[in-house]
Amino acid sequence: MKSLKERKMSCKCSKCIVACWQNPGWFGSIKEVEGAAELLNLSIEQFAEKYLIQEWWISKNKDILIPASRRDFSRMDDIQKKVFKEFPTLDETWKRERTINGKGFIVASWGHNLMSGYACIFLTKDNNCLIHESKPMECRELLACKKIRLDRKNLLPYWRRHQNWFDEISNKINNCK
Repeated sequence: MKSLKERKMSCKCSKCIVACWQNPGWFGSIKEVEGAAELLNLSIEQFAEKYLIQEWWISKNKDILIPASRRDFSRMDDIQKKVFKEFPTLDETWKRERTINGKGFIVASWGHNLMSGYACIFLTKDNNCLIHESKPMECRELLACKKIRLDRKNLLPYWRRHQNWFDEISNKINNCK
């Protein structure tokens, strides 16, 4: 198994790039979010509102929120374009979901979790990660080409203890408006 230092290196193979077009990466800690915001010279609130969405995990007691990279709905892959061309009513359904999930530090709708074929908001046009040095833990730990996977359940205990962080950030964003 590769060392953490080796895994932090960016992989631009086709399998890893495809992963950037699938589910958004979950951040593993508040420090990771702070580091990514710092890289872009943004406050946590500005960063969250522009780039993050609140993904969720259904739990026995209470759903758990997890900050994740937003999808870039302005960048759709060719497969998705073909599907929407063949099934225009499906595009109308997803258009509503894109509108709901496209802005603000909101809790993701059910549709956000089902949508693929859109680039991660941090994936640049030349297939680099805009926040590579502080990318979400799920992105760092996932190397699609090496079949290394992070079990999302491992992130849940941390975020279960930090659910108040979401309210704090949301309140600060709302107070700035």
